[in-house]
Amino acid sequence: MSVLFHGSFSLNRHVMSKFLAIGLKKQKAIDEDFCKPFGRGKPFSQRHRSWLHKTGLAEQGLPITLTELGSVVFKNDPKLESDVTQWFLYHELITDPIRAEAWHFFALEFLPKRKSFSREDLLEGLANKLRSHSEQHFGPGSTLNKTICRKILDVFTKEESLGGLGFIEKSKSSYKILSPKILGPWTTTSKLQRAFDKS
Repeated sequence: MSVLFHGSFSLNRHVMSKFLAIGLKKQKAIDEDFCKPFGRGKPFSQRHRSWLHKTGLAEQGLPITLTELGSVVFKNDPKLESDVTQWFLYHELITDPIRAEAWHFFALEFLPKRKSFSREDLLEGLANKLRSHSEQHFGPGSTLNKTICRKILDVFTKEESLGGLGFIEKSKSSYKILSPKILGPWTTTSKLQRAFDKS
């Protein structure tokens, strides 16, 4: 189970692309090498490296090693800007309930049952889903659930994350669920390459 892998850092494609460039250029790079250009500390590096793994771009840990599909993404879109890349990151993030349980729950269990939702609805859903791991850490009123909720909403609303995919739209006190034209998922390098070739 991996729930709070992000700490307080949201998915940021710009930071992730810089991390890939640094890690692939300097195979013996350590956390300090990744965070130095940003003027941040070691947790900043650890959390963003975790995003690389959760979104299927790189293997876990150091040195930075691209997955087979991650290699296709980086070759075609090293800045992680294209629609194909964003859909790839989305599918990888939500597919494995072990690798990123809260995102799997949000995309595949929570959203399909609703047309809109409030932050309180999502907090209740997260508590119901995660409390079996630890009532103390994930039960109702949990501060961890509030952080997870905020990070999920950031991923699906912020442009530097995956907000451009158009899954949800924030109104005054709730979120409206939209119906974007979904690309992918791609299960082989050749299918992913063809998607880039067509884009």
